[in-house]
Amino acid sequence: MNINYDILQNFLRCNKNIKLNFRENSNILDVVSYSQVILTLELNSTDLVSNSKLIYDSITKLDGVTMYIPKIYIKENL
Repeated sequence: MNINYDILQNFLRCNKNIKLNFRENSNILDVVSYSQVILTLELNSTDLVSNSKLIYDSITKLDGVTMYIPKIYIKENL
């Protein structure tokens, strides 16, 4: 499945406790849940659109974190 920025946004909208914060003047992204850093990613750039698949996959593979994963609807061309 192709994870894109819209899917990442929908995931974050459904999980209001999870926030994405870049460290000041760096490409290091902290994934924060209830003010606790649960994941740190070093990305090639600060562009969330191009890194959306890596971010989504990394968050959803975490153990011990309660999250809601919305069902993804893929429109088929008929």
